[in-house]
Amino acid sequence: MTPTVSFYFSIAVLCVVLSCLTVRPHHVCRCRPGDQCWPSAMDWMTLNNSVDGNLIAVRPIAHVCHHPTFDENACGNLTRLARNSGWRAGQPGALQDWLWEVGSTERETCDTQGRPDEPCHQGRVSLYSVTARSALHVQRAVAFAKHHDLRLVIRNTGHDGSGRSSAPDSLQIFTHYLDAIQYDEDFRPVDSPRAIGPAVSVGAGVRLGDMYTRASREGYTIVGGLCPTVGIAGGFVQGGGVSAIFSHTRGLAVDNTLEFEVVTADAKQIIVNEHRNQDLFWALKGGGGGTFAVVTRLTVRKYPDGPAVFPQVTASSRALNGLLPSHVMITLLRALRSYNEAGVAGEVLVHSHPTTAVLKLYVLDTTDAVEINGRLDPLVMDLQAEDVVVDRSWQVYENVSSAPRMSSDIYPPEYGIIQGSVLLSEDFFKSPAWDDRLADSLASIHLQPDDMIFINTLGGQVNAHGPLVDTSVHPSWRNSAQLVNILRHVEPTLESRTFVTQILTRVQMPILYSLDRSDPVSYLNMGDPYEPRAPTVYWGQNYRRLSKIKRKWDESSLFITRLGVGSEMWDEDGMCRREFGLMHRLYRFFLSG
Repeated sequence: MTPTVSFYFSIAVLCVVLSCLTVRPHHVCRCRPGDQCWPSAMDWMTLNNSVDGNLIAVRPIAHVCHHPTFDENACGNLTRLARNSGWRAGQPGALQDWLWEVGSTERETCDTQGRPDEPCHQGRVSLYSVTARSALHVQRAVAFAKHHDLRLVIRNTGHDGSGRSSAPDSLQIFTHYLDAIQYDEDFRPVDSPRAIGPAVSVGAGVRLGDMYTRASREGYTIVGGLCPTVGIAGGFVQGGGVSAIFSHTRGLAVDNTLEFEVVTADAKQIIVNEHRNQDLFWALKGGGGGTFAVVTRLTVRKYPDGPAVFPQVTASSRALNGLLPSHVMITLLRALRSYNEAGVAGEVLVHSHPTTAVLKLYVLDTTDAVEINGRLDPLVMDLQAEDVVVDRSWQVYENVSSAPRMSSDIYPPEYGIIQGSVLLSEDFFKSPAWDDRLADSLASIHLQPDDMIFINTLGGQVNAHGPLVDTSVHPSWRNSAQLVNILRHVEPTLESRTFVTQILTRVQMPILYSLDRSDPVSYLNMGDPYEPRAPTVYWGQNYRRLSKIKRKWDESSLFITRLGVGSEMWDEDGMCRREFGLMHRLYRFFLSG
């Protein structure tokens, strides 16, 4: 049988494909100190001049507690300052906890509690930082990193719980000083034929606490989280943006995002919205921070201020260090679900040792605390029948904008947490015996001292926005009901970090994922930092489109973050490309279309 022309053509095409796939990339690893490609002292000086003297050499904040830079007074002051979340947010050499400042071995640390004669290791703290005062500074830093093939890190407040804001031997872009806030009573996006209503534009360094302070003076609110030192324009919005107070009634933060100003991987400053660079706009609305571009400004919808009542019911064990029965937590969650059906958001928090369970409600547009507390009487009676200590309290706000806490967290010494999260769908709560299954699962989690589980209300406008707003978060967010979050305390040792992360990833997260028979979904901003199925649980079917957009806007993979889009092609630190077999590369070639 004579081969056809199409057969020979197919063989020729396959040979071309295989030849492309077998060529190793020109740069297998990024440049590091000691490599021939590492920038010279003159190169760094040139960069410093180009950013108006805002390039600094970075050391871990605890270097003053170790020789040869030991300073007893400075170290004593640092021990106090280092516990302040707001102070840490403003330090290029710090993150919000020690876990992502240190390296992977016991010696790659630098902490305030160590002996002065112990060496201070740089760990994952960047070597240099451009403390940007303008978008132009960001452009210069991006161009420099790309030209010299450096590992680039984008850091806002250092709150990221998966290590996206740090990397060893890296150049950092510090957005802290991009802090402008501008209001518009009828905002018109660039290239839009019409204005779309009240909005506020914020620089990338604006923190939620600063935002709420201004909002309370100006009489408006935004969809934001409860932690005052989180930056609104960074990973919070780009990871989806859950607001315990407002998401149920106003949607996710990405649902309220109107426009970005960004610096791309080719160092261009562009505007991104639903009329200009639409594909990048979609990717930034849920595809993850630090992955597609450097956001320098964000515009979000703002809402009128109004009154609110925040009631709270607490159930505690009567026994010292006693455990609450898991069905007490379910009783609180049932109450929360009934309030959700009436359009009221809230959350259930469970602390360990001694176990305390708390129901918080966020009732908007009212100051009638008497009526609201009267509706809680049946719940209180049910809890008292369980032989637990019950307490209730409430706060009344003339303006809900003043309700979020605006002061910084004060952490315990050597603060460290690992977290994970799972979405529960509306279908789960319609399934038979959901309460028994959830009670059994929570009981099998086995919280340790200082651990916590909290369950946020989703549903409502989070689901209603599905057909109205095109975002890149996992499609299952639009059938959501509650978000279950687990926080695990980690002692400042390598052994503790290894033990806690392994238990979370291998035992506790599978328990939570098994609850809902629909697709497993997690919240990127509260996800397990060692999540083995990141593309599936964070983005689902959207991941393929996100990957294409990533390749279009960042062909050289300058912006790589742990567990971010495209990170599967790199090692854990984003320093070296992974080596894949031919079949894997062939699969990715055809998958990319």
